[in-house]
Amino acid sequence: NALVGISPRNFIIDGDFTQWPEGTSAATATNDKYSSALFESQISHDGTITIERSTSVPTIAQSKHQSAYSWLAKCTGTDASIGADQYARFRYHITGSDFAHLHQQEITISFWAKTAAANSGDTYYFVLTNSAQVRSYVQNFTPTSSWTKFTYTITLDSGGTWLFTEADIGMKFEIILAAGSTHDNATIGSWVDTGQQEWWASGTAISNFLDSTSNEFYMAQLGLYLGGSAPTFTSLPISTVKKQVAYYIQNEGESDLTWKWAGIGGVTTTSTMSCKVQYAGGAMRAIPTITSSAAGTWYASDHNTGGTATAISFSGTAKDRTLISISYGSSGWGIGNVGYFMRNNATTTYLYFDARH
Repeated sequence: NALVGISPRNFIIDGDFTQWPEGTSAATATNDKYSSALFESQISHDGTITIERSTSVPTIAQSKHQSAYSWLAKCTGTDASIGADQYARFRYHITGSDFAHLHQQEITISFWAKTAAANSGDTYYFVLTNSAQVRSYVQNFTPTSSWTKFTYTITLDSGGTWLFTEADIGMKFEIILAAGSTHDNATIGSWVDTGQQEWWASGTAISNFLDSTSNEFYMAQLGLYLGGSAPTFTSLPISTVKKQVAYYIQNEGESDLTWKWAGIGGVTTTSTMSCKVQYAGGAMRAIPTITSSAAGTWYASDHNTGGTATAISFSGTAKDRTLISISYGSSGWGIGNVGYFMRNNATTTYLYFDARH
C-alpha cells in the first residue's frame, strides 16, 4: 500500500499531537470540547478530567522517531462509581471521503501509551464506530507506567451503514477511559450491531480512570494505516501538518501577532465598518462556526480616528471568507473611508474558524 521509499499514509491527521489551537495547558474536558486540534472529548461522569500537551514521549531507542509532544489526560476529580450510562471518551473523526479509501479493507492501528504508577496495568479500550455509532469494534489494551507500543490489525466492517462524503463522518476512533454497564455489549475483536453505542465487553471489564486523582493516561504517535502492518511512525513536515489542520480549525489569535492581522474594509456609517476577510489558512472543509473574543479585545480605525471596538459580528460566511462588521463607541468616522480592524491584546484576542465535524 505504499511506493518504495514512501511511508504509507497515516489517516490520523497530526498523530504526533503538535497542533493545539485552543491552548496547550491543562483544561477541563467537557462534552464536545476539543483538546489537541482534532481530538474531541465526550464526557458524562461526576468527576473531572483535564487534558494537556505533555513533553513526555517515547525515546528514539524505543520508537525510532523523536516526538516533541504527547496527549495527556489526568483525573483531577474522582467519580468512584461510574453510573450505568456514564463514560469518559476521547475521539477522532475520519472524514467520509478519507474513509472511502479504507472501507471494508484491512487496516492497522498503532499508538504508544503509558500511565502513572497509580493506574499502571489498568485496562482501557479503543473503539471504531460508524457515524451513527451503532456498528462497533472494540479492543482492550493494558498500558503500564512505561511507554508501550500497541498495534492491532483489523478488517473493517462489511455490514451496516457507512458514509463517504466530505460532509460526513466516515469512521470514529475513540479511546475509552471509563464507561458504565449500559455500553458493555460489544465483543472484543468483532464488529457488532446492537442499535446503540457499545464501547467495551462485559467479559473483560474496563478500569475506572476516575477512581483516583493520581491516575494519568498518555498517548503518542497515533497512526491508522491501510494494510496489514504499521510502519515506523513518522510525522509530515510541520508546514504540511498545519495546512491539514487548518482545513478543519483555524485560530487567528496567535500570541506573536500583537497589533497585527488587520481586516481592511470600508466605513459604512460614522461608527461602523465592514471588512471582508479571507481565512489565512485557506478554504475549509465546511462553512465554519466563528467564535470571537470580546469586542473590547479589538481595535478599529478609519486611519484618522479609532479606538476599542464595541461590537463585532459576522455575515456572509463561506468556506474561505467572511464579512466582519465592527462598531465603534464614538461617531466620527468618515463614511467611505478605508477601515482597519486589528488586535489590541495579543494574549486574549482571537477568532476561531471551526469546520470540524
